[in-house]
Amino acid sequence: VEAGVKMAQSISKAQIKEWQEKADQGDAEAQNKIGDLYYDGVAGAIEQDHAKAMEWFVKAADQGHVDGIYSVGWAYLAGEGVERDLTKGAEWMSKAVDKGHGKAMRHLARLLFMGQGVEKDTKRACELLESSASKGDIQSCCMLGKLYMEGIPNEIEKNQKKGFEYLVKAAEAGDAESMHMIAVAYEGGHGVAKDGDKAKVWRRMAEQAGFHSPDTVFRVAVAHFQGSDGVPKDHAKAAMLFKKAAEMGHGVAAGNLARFFYFGTGVQQNYVQAYEWAQRAVKLGETDAAMTVGQCCELGHGTAPDHQIALQWYFFSLNGMDSKSTRARVYFYIARCYYKGGSHDGIATQIQADYDKAHYWLQRSIDEDTISDAYNMMGDLYARGHGVKKDMKEAERLWALAAKHGNESAQEEMHAREKHTWKEHFLFWVPTILGLILLTLVLGYFVWKYKEMASESWFSKIQEIKLNDNDNFEKDDEPPRGDPSAPES
Repeated sequence: VEAGVKMAQSISKAQIKEWQEKADQGDAEAQNKIGDLYYDGVAGAIEQDHAKAMEWFVKAADQGHVDGIYSVGWAYLAGEGVERDLTKGAEWMSKAVDKGHGKAMRHLARLLFMGQGVEKDTKRACELLESSASKGDIQSCCMLGKLYMEGIPNEIEKNQKKGFEYLVKAAEAGDAESMHMIAVAYEGGHGVAKDGDKAKVWRRMAEQAGFHSPDTVFRVAVAHFQGSDGVPKDHAKAAMLFKKAAEMGHGVAAGNLARFFYFGTGVQQNYVQAYEWAQRAVKLGETDAAMTVGQCCELGHGTAPDHQIALQWYFFSLNGMDSKSTRARVYFYIARCYYKGGSHDGIATQIQADYDKAHYWLQRSIDEDTISDAYNMMGDLYARGHGVKKDMKEAERLWALAAKHGNESAQEEMHAREKHTWKEHFLFWVPTILGLILLTLVLGYFVWKYKEMASESWFSKIQEIKLNDNDNFEKDDEPPRGDPSAPES
């Protein structure tokens, strides 16, 4: 499995039956073959079913079958028959690498180069590519050729002579892209003596080998977009190559080009071009591009706004959509149409606002994946009581989740509410505290006054007592008349 192991479509039903019986009895090799058949499908015998293919690959892998282990890893990396998971893909590829699987070495190397699903490790990635190339993997030779030709600053030292040698190995095995790069090397004297005649020969060989086929051009475009397979990241060049592949009838390339024009990636933003290329992609069988057509219709980008038509495109895009995150995004767009209702910038769009439906599709979006816009809009519904019972506590919880995942609108809302809450607290507590201080001062004054008055009252009483005592003393000192002890006058 790798974009399919393309089993021969001439396989007899008798052969399939024999493999199926062996697979049912636990034969790992047969289980892996049945997995391959379900992965690609067999005309008139087995309908393509990636989920069933995955089941059989797992059975083979559980018995230690190296191709089964590799196929499980590839399924996780591609998201075919199972939810895409780069970490699990890397784990299964590592198991296959431990058993010496050449292609698994290349795929794990790619993950290590980009730090996807594993910690980035350029040195280990190069070692794996070297091992894979030594096992005859053509694409590994091509990748090493490009890596050594270009080099990676502070990671891989440029060695064009070594790079040229690897390109020759890949070209001799029939790799059209390597033939093209050899032609470029001869033209510029990179790793080899400059030779215009040889450059022409290799360029002609590359064209005859299909270098300019849509799939090949598309693959190079993806490499430039990601900065993978030994080429530098260059969105402008990726856009140019996607356009070239799209003009040759490549549906996915046309869909990617539409997104490039929509967001202004590698090209100047142009909604009209985005709308046109997205429609073209759909005609070429790329149903995911229907989402872009829907966005243009919903928001009036490149065409007149019409929510009814947008909904039709969104629902169409869901047919066969494997990506969980993309599906969640489409659910949100559907909800947004129902939430906004019948106008866009004052222009009627033939649909009435329906908050119940908006709530339904927002919930589906949230259940499917973490879409911050969905959390934010759901918060708005609860804050306004649209389609649900008004609940500010729930609204704030949803806004907080949206803000946590980077939604700017929710972040602004939470900031404004925090500011408002602080203001409310300020307006409540400052007068309260000032009132308490004033009350304390007044009470203190009265207490002081009371004590002062009490002190004056006691002082008066004490003075009165003292006066009374003095009067008594004077009377007691005078001897009674007729006292015989009194001196004579």
